[in-house]
Amino acid sequence: MSATKKQKGSNGKAVKATAPISDHFSNSLPQLIADFKTYISERYELKETSDSIKRIEEMLEYNCTGGKFYRASIVLNTIKEVCEEKDFDSTKKKKFNEQGTVLGWCVEILQACFLVADDIMDQSTTRRGKACWYMKPTIKYDAVNDSFILKSFMYYLIKKYFGDNKDAYLKVLELFNTVSMDTEVGQMLDLTSQPQGKIGKDVLAGFSLDLYKKIVTYKTACYTFYLPMACGLIICGRDGPEALETARDICMQLGEKFQIQDDYLDNFGDPEVIGKNGTDIQDHKCSWLCVQALKRMDAKQRESFEKNYGKHDDDNKSVKVIKGIYNDLKLDELYEKQEKDSKDQITKLISEAKDLPPKIFHIILDKIHGRNK
Repeated sequence: MSATKKQKGSNGKAVKATAPISDHFSNSLPQLIADFKTYISERYELKETSDSIKRIEEMLEYNCTGGKFYRASIVLNTIKEVCEEKDFDSTKKKKFNEQGTVLGWCVEILQACFLVADDIMDQSTTRRGKACWYMKPTIKYDAVNDSFILKSFMYYLIKKYFGDNKDAYLKVLELFNTVSMDTEVGQMLDLTSQPQGKIGKDVLAGFSLDLYKKIVTYKTACYTFYLPMACGLIICGRDGPEALETARDICMQLGEKFQIQDDYLDNFGDPEVIGKNGTDIQDHKCSWLCVQALKRMDAKQRESFEKNYGKHDDDNKSVKVIKGIYNDLKLDELYEKQEKDSKDQITKLISEAKDLPPKIFHIILDKIHGRNK
């Protein structure tokens, strides 16, 4: 692995930034897709040249690529740090890394499943710098079934690579099942916080920081940080109750920080950099910016906010009004303070964790702190 640059880590020390982990995962995907195509072809008596198999291949390649591999890299980084702590031999390390690559992809595939569905629900137009899958003229709402196929691809890989080890298979299966439900319930909380056809005063009255944190915990933190870290710990046999509890506690804080960043970038980020056009305002989202604004605005701003939040105008007039309120309330300055405070808080939690290598958390914090996409 070749270093491309040096940057300061969350512990203040210089760390090497490397690119090859994305290459590692990208290079392993074609074989996983090929195996799945063969499995589907044989099980359902389909020719590999059939339109159905071609559709599966196109769909998997389109939706599983283009990401930053944050989640997949957590699996391998967790394995690496635990292996160094335990001084495992090279044979065991190689096996763990092979399993970690598969589970890293399972996490990425689960994310792809959620994103395909989420883009439909949010009526988003772009994802990872290209059109959302459902926006393709030949796909449209057939994408709903494609999201199911993505999840089936994930479960196929878990069975293929862990099915001969009953203990590991059950642990991994239970982990993915539980986190899937957590994420789906988090999405439900998000959706019911902005009921179909209802916007404005009555709905905004229910928005709070407590509701926001609950949505973030289940919709984002569980599958973004806890799931991949728990995968790595299971592979290495470090999945005792105390270790998993420590991992979950810190991962929830990392997840909250990560989602707050997403909410901020949805409004203040450059679409060319983040790869999509933000729609949180139009979608009446219970976002961090929204709940913070509601706590700080005066009566006149509140009236204007209630009239304009959640509206879809052709000229984006309502969006501009809301963004103006965010600017007047100096939420960008509040965000900068939150970024620093959250880093300090997470760093303190890491320093107090005694049953896991601290670097598995610092690596994540280094990657997400101060991100602009």
